[in-house]
Amino acid sequence: MKPGRSMKDMIADSDIAVATEERPQSWRKDGGGCPSGTIPIRRSPAANAMNTTEAFSIAGNGVPPPHDLSSGKVEKAVAYGTNGPYHGLRAEVPIWNVDVHPDEFSMSYVMVGYTLDTSYVPGAGADAPTSLPNQIMAGLMTWPSVYGDSAPRLFVYYTNDSGVHYNCFNTECGGFQLTSTKYALGSRWVGHPQFGGKQYGVYIGIHRDNTKLIWWVSVQDVDIGYFRDTVFDTRFPEASYVEMGGRVLNTRPGGHHTTTPMGSTMPACASSLYAASIKEYLGVSAVGQLFLDDVGRSIATVPSCYGARPIGFGKYRSGYYTVYGGAGGIYCDH
Repeated sequence: MKPGRSMKDMIADSDIAVATEERPQSWRKDGGGCPSGTIPIRRSPAANAMNTTEAFSIAGNGVPPPHDLSSGKVEKAVAYGTNGPYHGLRAEVPIWNVDVHPDEFSMSYVMVGYTLDTSYVPGAGADAPTSLPNQIMAGLMTWPSVYGDSAPRLFVYYTNDSGVHYNCFNTECGGFQLTSTKYALGSRWVGHPQFGGKQYGVYIGIHRDNTKLIWWVSVQDVDIGYFRDTVFDTRFPEASYVEMGGRVLNTRPGGHHTTTPMGSTMPACASSLYAASIKEYLGVSAVGQLFLDDVGRSIATVPSCYGARPIGFGKYRSGYYTVYGGAGGIYCDH
């Protein structure tokens, strides 16, 4: 199955987006691949049912407080936009190798969400919706208790009830249908970014196919799979809200705030050569065109620890740029 209008089609019709090249994951670096008619699936050797079903919850709000889990809180620092309605987004998500506490995660991601509040009107300057039942998230995640190491790996996620009871990670619930042989969920990329030097990123896209009314995820502009329309038992015709940045699961080891970093470990006040940054963000309009979208507002649930700083539109490459992150640590409690 293929979308009626792919991410590559939208880029080809755009005068602001730059096409990307294929960036093989580590399992394909030495010529590996899938036999004809099959798709790549990485088995998680240390999968933990609690983590993958609970750890994405955001308490049912567009602008949530840190959400209490049985094992800690999810904290986030993000930029967001309400200039829709949106039919998706595209952005470069950074790859940073950081040390994460064994029972926690650190992620960099993009997200689209839809509210069922019929009184909510998205648009420039609108507040974030008070509820977002339907959400799709994609990006890179370091999660030692699931993957057995601290490498950032590709993930997708969705919920149809704001993450209160229903949280689906990768292909767990059967809602995400992987269709591409090029990229595997749970796999990593080769590359070691350096502060002030060479950096690496992966272009992640989420867009709605208007011909079949389903949502697709793309990696390096290759459409890798879609969410079946039946997984959203309420309407999800568009997105009211977009979000991008980082999240950390804080279990408070030893009774103190975790030292698990967000992004590159550097705070959002640092230069984008040192701090993690979502680059070249573009929205997808209701007519399926990429457009320049100002996501100049931010949320930081623990601003003393992790922050997000919208920078603005790029000078040399189109799209919006946002810096985010932080080192974590005991001083976050002050």
